[in-house]
Amino acid sequence: MTKLALLASSLLLFACGGGGEAKKPTTTAKGGGAARSPDKGDKGDKKAPPSGDATLFDRLGGEKAITAVVDEFIGRVATDARINQRFFNTDIAKLKKLLVEFVAMATGGPVKYTGQDMETSHAGMELVDEEFTALVEDLVGALDKFKVPEKEKGEILGALGPLKPAIVTPAGRLKPVPEALVAKAAAVAKSLTDKEAQPIMEAAVIAARRGQRNYADQLFSRVEILVGTKTVAAAAPTFREGAPPRIDTPTKKLPNTPQPRVVANYEEDGPPLNFARPGSLKGVMTVDGKPLDGVGFVMLYPAGGGYPKRTPKVRIVEQRDKTFYPRLLAVPPGSTVAFPNFDGVYHNVFSISPTKKFDVGLYKDGDAREVKFDAPGLVRLGCNIHAKMASYIFVVDAPAYVVVEGDKPFNFRVLASGKYKVKAWSEYSSTPIESELTIKPGENTQNFDVRGDAEGGPSEDKFGMTRQVEGAPKKK
Repeated sequence: MTKLALLASSLLLFACGGGGEAKKPTTTAKGGGAARSPDKGDKGDKKAPPSGDATLFDRLGGEKAITAVVDEFIGRVATDARINQRFFNTDIAKLKKLLVEFVAMATGGPVKYTGQDMETSHAGMELVDEEFTALVEDLVGALDKFKVPEKEKGEILGALGPLKPAIVTPAGRLKPVPEALVAKAAAVAKSLTDKEAQPIMEAAVIAARRGQRNYADQLFSRVEILVGTKTVAAAAPTFREGAPPRIDTPTKKLPNTPQPRVVANYEEDGPPLNFARPGSLKGVMTVDGKPLDGVGFVMLYPAGGGYPKRTPKVRIVEQRDKTFYPRLLAVPPGSTVAFPNFDGVYHNVFSISPTKKFDVGLYKDGDAREVKFDAPGLVRLGCNIHAKMASYIFVVDAPAYVVVEGDKPFNFRVLASGKYKVKAWSEYSSTPIESELTIKPGENTQNFDVRGDAEGGPSEDKFGMTRQVEGAPKKK
């Protein structure tokens, strides 16, 4: 992607609340001209060098001029009914700061960008033509207000066309809600008297009609927060059909206690183990022959029994800094897990895994809901707003289990001697591999090589729709 394409994509993706990491450009634009204030002439930080040596940063007028254009652009987008609801979960001050940094850097300015990679930051956003057009028109308005010369404006706008296929969701991937259901939601929207909720509900209806089901659900969830679920209950099927069961119990506050990266050890989940002729097991995990870079899990099922039954637990999977902690949690069947959100932005934890399908809804600032996990199996967690967020819960019926962290050795310190069935899994595996081994008294060593056959990239959304960026490489 060229420098100008990166610049244009940053304007569009940041404006839509992306804010992921951006790859730094490697070229610098040169040419002539300078951006001007509509009233007071040049707004640059310094005098532009001769036109033949000027970077685009200088020709635009430097950091002050870029800041002014960004402020105007964000202001226009924030008041544009075609696109402004995309900002509901965005830190506007941080958005402006990062956008100024990125534009300044991308145009050859002496500014360091402090943000993150934005390669898949718009994954799952379901942007459509109308929204893309709104952003382009708002950008043109901002550039025109500050009298950006035609040459420089043309360079920026000329980079937008090739980006459209990667930013706008193909029509075939959208699934419009049946019109009969949309009509019910539209009737509810007309009946609302809350001045804040009413335009959000109207936007949700438009999104549902377009087939932006994920986005429509986010908007409708905000309406529920504002006016209560009962007030808009008649519209719920419009936005929830095809999604996992909604957990709508009242939220509760939990202590703001950071959670560890992993919680999964059979020796810590039950009474002390005492065997007549104990053994131990150490080893490492690889993925298709390569060192594990992530988390894995090993479960042992003894042929002869002898292990105490694990009692259900009460555990926590938090959302902090747009990340789930723990990354991997193991609990016995019957356990309850709370999902507190300690970020200042909304998250929406969900699972469409066959083991347990659920949706805890939209909340933030220390609120939490709980889910009980009865059936054994793997549960992959996602956030319906932030596509990169992922975590794993193993509801484990094996009496012995440990987590594997990267290339560090795993360690079963106390095991009964005898034969075992083994299940080994990594976050890059679609399913565990199975094998058998015999634990002899004393120390035992066994390494496990698991498959790296899980689909890469962001998880599907709560409706089972892919959130993979069109044309982007899938990441493991």
